[in-house]
Amino acid sequence: EAAGKAQIITLGLPNVVAYAATDGAELWRVEGMDGEITPSPIFAGGLMLAPSPSTKLIAIRPDGSGDVTKTHVAWAAEEGVPDITSPVSDGQRMYLLTTGGTVTCLELKTGKKIWDKELDLEFKASPSLAGDRLYLVSAKGDVIVLAAGSEFKELARAELGDEAVASPAFVDGRIFFR
Repeated sequence: EAAGKAQIITLGLPNVVAYAATDGAELWRVEGMDGEITPSPIFAGGLMLAPSPSTKLIAIRPDGSGDVTKTHVAWAAEEGVPDITSPVSDGQRMYLLTTGGTVTCLELKTGKKIWDKELDLEFKASPSLAGDRLYLVSAKGDVIVLAAGSEFKELARAELGDEAVASPAFVDGRIFFR
């Protein structure tokens, strides 16, 4: 639900396209996608956030019509853009994680980098947010828990004992890893 409409967002070369969920009609489009599109877009803080793998992340105001490339792009960021994983947001900040292990925190309204940290691990699972904690699961099965906030703060680390490429699921106070 964005701008008073149920929208289905798709990423493909070279556009981000919004369709009406009711009848499939195209609502708006923004040009700017590159590469093999793997990450999924998210909606947070009134913005549609579309990652173009390893190149840029585009923040779009979802209330336009037609080609809104020149009128509705709120900002674009080029640092820390993931190639596989999808971003996550707490409504004030957005967290990005690259396959190479760099976690980046951006201010949601402006796209300005707040902090980044190199974790020296490989990641294929998207970061997950539960309450005020950010969960990162490395490909070799390390679970890193960070405080979601304006400064980098590692809270805990654990080993699953097996490889992991899927994001955890959170249900009834439990965390499920696959």
